[in-house]
Amino acid sequence: MRGSDEIIVPGHPRWSEFVSKLSRARICFGTTDQARLTLAGMGDVNVEGSLRELARLGGTCDCQIELDVARSTASMGA
Repeated sequence: MRGSDEIIVPGHPRWSEFVSKLSRARICFGTTDQARLTLAGMGDVNVEGSLRELARLGGTCDCQIELDVARSTASMGA
């Protein structure tokens, strides 16, 4: 399977899809394991690149991605 350059971050057309799927995890273990699985399941996504960019935005674990990154960008209209 070839890699992809597609980075899923706020503003990307598939961002809402990602956040919706991630929110189903319900439990955060202080890792990005659920985000990693979610991104990998979306197909043709640069998982590691997406996780690096999400960490840069403050999403260093699953709940920070869902609660901090997603909600802050939603309030900004992203």
